[in-house]
Amino acid sequence: MLVLLTVLGLLLAAAHTVVNGFHDAPNALALPVRSRALTPKVGLVLSALVNAAGVLTAGWLLTDWLIPATPVPLNHVGSAALVCALLSTIAWNVLTWWLGMPSSSTTALLGGLLGAMLGAHAVGLVEQSPLSTTVLSHLAVPLLVAPLLAYGIAWALVVPLLHLLRHSEPGTTTFHAQVAQATGAAAISFGHGITHGRRAVWVFTTLLLCAGLPVAPPGREPWIVVLVAAGLATGTLFGAWRIAYTLSSRMITIDPFRGAVAQGVAGGLLFLGGTLIPVPMSTSQTAAAAILGAGRQQRFHTINPRVVRRVLLVWLVTVPVCGTVSGTLLLALSPLL
Repeated sequence: MLVLLTVLGLLLAAAHTVVNGFHDAPNALALPVRSRALTPKVGLVLSALVNAAGVLTAGWLLTDWLIPATPVPLNHVGSAALVCALLSTIAWNVLTWWLGMPSSSTTALLGGLLGAMLGAHAVGLVEQSPLSTTVLSHLAVPLLVAPLLAYGIAWALVVPLLHLLRHSEPGTTTFHAQVAQATGAAAISFGHGITHGRRAVWVFTTLLLCAGLPVAPPGREPWIVVLVAAGLATGTLFGAWRIAYTLSSRMITIDPFRGAVAQGVAGGLLFLGGTLIPVPMSTSQTAAAAILGAGRQQRFHTINPRVVRRVLLVWLVTVPVCGTVSGTLLLALSPLL
């Protein structure tokens, strides 16, 4: 049973990495492609390469690898919990892509792990309850703190930056905005590679440890780091344009200058969140919140409240839905464990 769970978990971890790259590519590229700062093909190739660079940087240069707070026992129960969490996360990412909704893979995976461990605790497979202050804080940061911070900073920066550019020609302003958007896309992709790469490496490493195989701590096995980098890059090349359309047109219509502000804020926060302040920050929610914050500072509000409400609803139900699905799967597997 343990061998089967390990093989299935490794396959699901690889699939999750590819789906993650596919699902989150629009966070960096939606605005630059819409403003023609980047063509779709160039943008996807650039994002794929920078995502891979982020994973490799985190694997070989950053030593403070962030491990998800949810306690996972290093045995067959841990393998089962990871399998259930990965299944629920992949299904949620595919569903939200189909609906065109930018959702958080970070909170989906953490919610899935939390639900699986609660299910294991309910049937006595683990003694310790996974609910703790640390776990809840790891959920609160990407779900609440990072989006509010991105929204507030983007909203506050628009007016002073407009004041600095008040004597600039419109064509010059647009050109500089396009350059800033392309640069911001690279920063978002790099932060995404660091954040999601380290989590994917943790998943692979934990699955091997649960199987009793000798493996170095997360980030110390070169083949795992390379595998994750290749998976994220491959998924990014396919690009989930349904979500890109929501971010750039359905949710709000934003001009190139404010789009550049949003890209810069999201890219800066994600870079800091992956390096200097290692916290589990959601790329989707940070980028979407920055777009909304900058867009609110337009003379004519072009926000679609109905779409924004749907996006916020998806964010709120991500943890309970993924947790419920993952916990149910764990309970179904429990007689075999």
